[in-house]
Amino acid sequence: MNTPEHMTAVVQRYVAALNAGDLDGIVALYASDATVTESFRPPFTGTEAIREFYANSLKLPLAVELTQEVRAANGEAAFAFIVSFEYQGRKTVVAPIDHFRFNGAGKIVYAQALFGEKNIHAGA
Repeated sequence: MNTPEHMTAVVQRYVAALNAGDLDGIVALYASDATVTESFRPPFTGTEAIREFYANSLKLPLAVELTQEVRAANGEAAFAFIVSFEYQGRKTVVAPIDHFRFNGAGKIVYAQALFGEKNIHAGA
């Protein structure tokens, strides 16, 4: 189930769901006991916590784009991308690298977003 093709397709569905503001589509990619972490917050574990995390993230329209090919092997995938948004008239671009770990059913069980202050830029 966790072929490189499957994991790459999940990453592509994730990016498409973020662009569409599709909260249900994002949450459906995760196992019920999954954990999501990012650089500045404590982890979010379980479907409801993950739903809350993404509901907050989707309050603003996002433009998400992969910037390199997905790296996928051995039940894990990593990918570089950019997230652009506008808040109070100010455009911002965040450039994280995400890491997904998958279970045997092909669902994400662990997601980590890696970025810091130097990966947050004023948008054009």
